[in-house]
Amino acid sequence: MTSSEDSNNEIDEEIDERNLIRQDLSSMSFEEIMKLKEELGAKLYKEAILGIEKQKNSGNQKNGKDLKRLNKNRPREQSSKRQVPFLGTELRGKSKNGMQLRDPRFDERAGNYDVNKFKENYKFVSDIREIEILQLKRELNSVTDQEGKDRIKKAMQRLANKNVEEKKWHKKQQTLKEEQQDIQKAIAEGKQPHYLTKKERKAKELVAQFEELKKRGKLTKHLEKRRKKNIAKDRKKMGF
Repeated sequence: MTSSEDSNNEIDEEIDERNLIRQDLSSMSFEEIMKLKEELGAKLYKEAILGIEKQKNSGNQKNGKDLKRLNKNRPREQSSKRQVPFLGTELRGKSKNGMQLRDPRFDERAGNYDVNKFKENYKFVSDIREIEILQLKRELNSVTDQEGKDRIKKAMQRLANKNVEEKKWHKKQQTLKEEQQDIQKAIAEGKQPHYLTKKERKAKELVAQFEELKKRGKLTKHLEKRRKKNIAKDRKKMGF
């Protein structure tokens, strides 16, 4: 007789025994059943008489199969019945091997974020972008298909725009610094300092922008682009 046949016979015997126990229980009163449950204990009562423990184990095995990933790139599905472990404030920054984990973005020991220091420290990134633009230009000459050319042109434009924004930011900070120096100078001389309003500052920035464009010979192109943009805005307002 094989091991599988032995196990099947054992299961059949258990089922027969359980059926006999259920028949005996059916003739007992509710009070007698509850007394028996108290004497055996709830867990043993369920396992020995009702066979619930084995059913649960088989159900867990089935659920384990269901929780497998359908695709290796997908996250593994977790049971909603499993409680998420609560970590107190003293355990959140600690790993299993006892090492202290730190995130400098939210750690007070890393200091406060200073935009000016950050921009100054990472000024060299603009130079790296310029080198990348030159490399992309060389790559553009060797590419033949239109799709590849469009992709390279977009990448070049994106890098160029980032550099333009960086220059604008540094120029604005320089202007604000000069304004602050003029105010301090006026106070030191005993004069009434003039504080620029937002409107005056914006007008000053526009004048500086136009002068820069005129120097580079791109003023006409900029004005034409702005005119078309204003026409499009007016058409949208009028409902065309």
